[in-house]
This record gives sequence, structure tokens and C-alpha cells, in this order.
Amino acid sequence: MNYYDEELQRLQQEMMEKERADAKLADLYIQQNELEKKAADLKKIMEDEQEDVDRLNRKSLTAFLYRASGKMGEKLSKEEEEAFAAAVKYDAAAKELQAVEEDIAYYEKQASGLPDCKLQYERMLEAKKEEIKESGNIEAGKILEMERQIAAIENRRKEVKEAISAGERARSIAEETLEGLQSAKNWGMVDLIGGGIMSDVIKYDKLKSVEDRTSALQMALRTFRTELSDVSSRIEGPLQVEVGEFLHFADYFFDGIFTDWMVYDKIKVSKERAEQTYSQIQGILEQLRKMQEQLHTEEEQKRRELEQIVLKG
Repeated sequence: MNYYDEELQRLQQEMMEKERADAKLADLYIQQNELEKKAADLKKIMEDEQEDVDRLNRKSLTAFLYRASGKMGEKLSKEEEEAFAAAVKYDAAAKELQAVEEDIAYYEKQASGLPDCKLQYERMLEAKKEEIKESGNIEAGKILEMERQIAAIENRRKEVKEAISAGERARSIAEETLEGLQSAKNWGMVDLIGGGIMSDVIKYDKLKSVEDRTSALQMALRTFRTELSDVSSRIEGPLQVEVGEFLHFADYFFDGIFTDWMVYDKIKVSKERAEQTYSQIQGILEQLRKMQEQLHTEEEQKRRELEQIVLKG
């Protein structure tokens, strides 16, 4: 007999969905605050860099001195590159902020749709316990508790599965980013031995592709972080990783992307940093899979115990 009926299971699932939504929202609010500040700072930098370009394009004393020294073209090119890089970084931060705000709206709506599920669940569970107690059936009480624990484990396994899915997507994009960086690195080596204009064109095309992948990776990492905040709040045991650290990958990737990419060492360093990010993702996925295995083992054990109680009854 199933004492932990469908209504109790439904309320328990809703209760845990509400807790998951609240955990994700807590992390998303932190991300929102961080990104609002970041976007504001980058916007100011972008505007300042553009002012430098405009100033040099005007008939100013600085422009005259640069023309007189024969450095106007060189200086303007550097300022234009820095202005463009600042605009790209601001645009990336603005897109991240928009994505986070969309996630917040989604989970706020989900949480608001489940306002009293925890209270309803607790009341129904207590009523069921009282009913069993009055019946004098001791084994029924044990069955109820065992079924409740199994249902809770199933929900935790769902959380871990969602986190693994988000992590695997981030890892896949990180792999593509590494492949692009390796290709750009190879063409950077060609430059060192005199590759000419064609190698420059190919390398910049490679780097533009890497730039797009990096933006996608940043989004995937934030989704992964949100899923991890849910899992770490529900799963017992430490999650030994500072997930916030690898979110800075795109920041240092975009630094100097337009002004220094001609330098082979810059491509090499960025590839090393991308490899570190990939390793962090891989390490977290390994921990999550261990959690998944532990939960599977625990559920199987609980089901065997439940079977024994039912057979004895």
C-alpha cells in the first residue's frame, strides 16, 4: 500500500521546486548587483575612450602635436582600438545583465505561483501521520516515512541532473573556445616567422569566432553557477569550488583583445586561462557525478528497506 499518496508527492515536489527557485533567486540577485555595477563602470570607460578618439579627431593642440611629430595615425589607431574594446566589453556585460534579469523574472514568477505549498505539505503530512497513529498500524508509519525519504531523494537527483546538464553545456563551449584559441595560436606562430597579410586576415577571423564563443561561454557559466547554487544548498557535503572565479574568464579574455592580439604570447596566455576554466568545470562535474551515484545508491538502499518492511507487514 502506498501511504505517501500522489497528493503528498505533488506537494513535496512543489515545495522543493519553491526552495530551488528561492535558492536560484538568491544567487541571481547577487549576480544582478555585480553586473549592474560592472556595466555602469564599463559604460563610463567606453564613453571616456570614445571622448579620447573624438578629441584627437578635432583640431586640438594635442592633435596638432601628434601630427607634427608624425604619430597621429599611430595614436589614433590605438585610441580607436581601445574604444572598440571597451564597447565590446560593455556590450557583453549588458547582455549578461539582461539574461540574468530574464532569469530573475522567470524564477520570481515560479516562486510566486507556489506560495503556500510548504505549509500545505506539512499539514497534510501531519494529518496522515495522525491517521496512521490512530489506526495503531506501526508498520504503516514506517512505510510513510520511508516513502517520504525516497521521494525527497528523487527530487535531489533531479537537481543534480539539471546541474550536470548545465555543466556539460559549459564544458562543450569551453572545448570549442580552446579549439579556436589553438587555431589562433597556430596562426600567431605563422606571424612570428613572417606570415604576411593573409595570415593576419585568417587569424583575425579565428579570433572573432573565439570572441563569439567566449560570450556564449560566459552565459553558460552563469547558468551553471545558478544551477550549482541550487544543488549546493540542497546536497549535503561541501562543494569544494569557488564558482565565481571562473566567471572572470571573459573579463581577462577581452582585455587587450584588439590592441594586443598580434602578440603571440597573448594568445598563449588566454589559451592557458581557458584551459584552467575548462579544468574547473570538469572538476565540478566530477563532484556532481559522485553526488549522483551516492544518491542513486541511497535510493536503492531505501527501496530495499521499504520492501522488507512491506514484506514483514
